[in-house]
Amino acid sequence: MFRLTKFLSLFVSGMLAAHLSWCQDDIIIKGKVVNETGAPIRNASVKIDIHNARTNSNGNFIIKNGNFPAQITVKGNLYNDYTDILLFPEKWKDTMMVYVVMSGKETQLDEVTINADSKFWVYPRKQANVLDFKVEKDGNIILCCSDGHNYYLRHLNEMGDKVYETSIRKHPKSIRQDCGGKLHLVYKDSIYETSVVGQSVGIFSPLPYYKAIGLLDNCSYSDDTSIVIRTYMNQKQYLEYQLITKKTRHSKTLYVSEDRQKSRQLKDYQRENKQTVSEILRESNANHSDKLSNDDEYLKKARERWTTQQFYDLILLKPIYAPLFELNDSLFIFDHMNDSAVVFTKTGVRVRSFPISYQYFRGWKSELIPNIEKTSIYARFERDGITSLRKINLINGKAEEVVQIKDHIFPEHIQIREDFIYYVYKDYLDLSMHYIFKQHLTNR
Repeated sequence: MFRLTKFLSLFVSGMLAAHLSWCQDDIIIKGKVVNETGAPIRNASVKIDIHNARTNSNGNFIIKNGNFPAQITVKGNLYNDYTDILLFPEKWKDTMMVYVVMSGKETQLDEVTINADSKFWVYPRKQANVLDFKVEKDGNIILCCSDGHNYYLRHLNEMGDKVYETSIRKHPKSIRQDCGGKLHLVYKDSIYETSVVGQSVGIFSPLPYYKAIGLLDNCSYSDDTSIVIRTYMNQKQYLEYQLITKKTRHSKTLYVSEDRQKSRQLKDYQRENKQTVSEILRESNANHSDKLSNDDEYLKKARERWTTQQFYDLILLKPIYAPLFELNDSLFIFDHMNDSAVVFTKTGVRVRSFPISYQYFRGWKSELIPNIEKTSIYARFERDGITSLRKINLINGKAEEVVQIKDHIFPEHIQIREDFIYYVYKDYLDLSMHYIFKQHLTNR
């Protein structure tokens, strides 16, 4: 545990050192808050990071802050709350100017209020325990569910009525879609490819999990002419996208993102804690005559090693998040490590890039959700169990429209089609039952 504590200290120190360019001496932030007509808003509360202020009669405020990026929140009577992210100030400047325009609650369109009438059951409550599902472009749904002790893949129409079903093995983990659009039924030990044949769902022979999961995880995009493969290296702190032309099998590097400092820190940590539990016990048997007392000591040491390894695997070994999505006939890579999104053609030609900062809002879940039509994408946030989705502007990267899933906490398997959000909810009174709902993405 001493080594774990020591590593945490070094890890935090290293991260602070890496961000010295972000954390400067206190920067003076001068701002002005106005309404949509340009009139100043008096007595509005302003919060930047942990610092607070109020606007004067001219709508002006001044705050000092030294930590960036920082979230700014402005609140005023008769106005909707304003939130944004202030990015890093230029090093040679000690003053930052901020201009905030607030909209009245009666005209605000960005903040969406979900009424009780906008929540719908997608499938009758008492008929199935929903494990996972996939919404199709036409509104039909492939449902993985159980009825009692039996498990099924069910095909629902857009109204939620059962069209047909196929029996499956017990206890599947999820439904996964590969980059070619095919659905796969995932178990702990194997993966089955599925296909709709007539009025039934066909299931092919299984592949071992360790072989098939790589195909699902690594393929990011595919069409008739090319395929994009994702590869992680260096403790998942190096991410590379390769575009392969199917006809010629020629490959080229499309994009690379890397966190070198964290990769070095993880390597050092791994070397320090590489001794296994079996090695510890062998050492105990070989070097100590008093087995009873020393076995207790080394078993304790083994438990500490195991705890440390779990901390490494579950907490520290978190891959950098730079997903690729097909949106509006282009390929978008959202590189959160470098605060930018890069746009390519489907043949791999770089078109443009734009900054992104929504990931610095509180509650960011490191998850982006595109709609089924591949025209929009939403960032997921969560606070106190309440999930909210912010639509990302694909021109400037700003987080704009916001919708909350207020009726259910901790929704899972969120998908978006047309004007609806679909999700699975676990009944808090009966954790063995999961239900599928949908609600309007905008007001009706």
